[in-house]
Amino acid sequence: MFFYLSKIVWFFLQPSALCAFLIIAGVILTKTRWKRIGKIAVRLGAVGILLVAFSPFGRQLMIPLEDRFPLITYEDQKKQKVDGIIVLGGTVHMYVSDQRGVPSIVSGAERIIEAVKLATHFKEAKIVLSGGPNTFVKNPTPDAVIVKQLMVDMGINPKRIQVEGKSRNTWENAVFAKKLAQPKKDENWLLVTSAYHMPRAMGTFRQADFKVAAYPVDYYTGGETSRFSPFYYAMDGVTITDTAAKEWLGLIVYKLTGRSSGYFPKP
Repeated sequence: MFFYLSKIVWFFLQPSALCAFLIIAGVILTKTRWKRIGKIAVRLGAVGILLVAFSPFGRQLMIPLEDRFPLITYEDQKKQKVDGIIVLGGTVHMYVSDQRGVPSIVSGAERIIEAVKLATHFKEAKIVLSGGPNTFVKNPTPDAVIVKQLMVDMGINPKRIQVEGKSRNTWENAVFAKKLAQPKKDENWLLVTSAYHMPRAMGTFRQADFKVAAYPVDYYTGGETSRFSPFYYAMDGVTITDTAAKEWLGLIVYKLTGRSSGYFPKP
């Protein structure tokens, strides 16, 4: 129920959708006796769309998320001991991959690339891919299954890879990955996911009592130096604003529902 409810609620709450709905409602109201209110709604929606698409607003939301956990370079990580690597899903378009018969990368390809680099160096490390069908489409090939094939094609021994293909959200990622990995207290596990998603992911894994170290990848911004830079392409602004807003809302909801260790988990 939580999965379906979260999908439906977010469809209406994402900033770009809110602006669009405001414009649509405004247009409808202009045909009624509430014409003045309708015009105001249309103007507000239009201004909102411009802010979301072109202003630095999305970067203001995204940068604190991406900078919460420090960047760890591959060269730095090579000096440490690693017993296991967890890669969270969300990188492939499952429906398109099924229809085309080849993997379709949506975003976050760095999760796969960095995981392969780590797996190549730490040859004894276990690999757990966590990601199931997080859409309403019935029975698509799970995200983790597709990613496994990609990693095998890149030279990773399939026997090293454990696949968890049931999880539909970050909480289930943590619970199911722990059950599959069976981590020991003295083991060092790396959690590979997008930087903006890392605070919620770490809070969730902590709540599930699975000790992991953050290995953030897939940055959307250049950090503080880009904080006030506007967007040149409208879709870049929309994507970053909606993505960041979803994470902030997710952090609050996860804490309130007992799925995270804090509202804004820190290192």
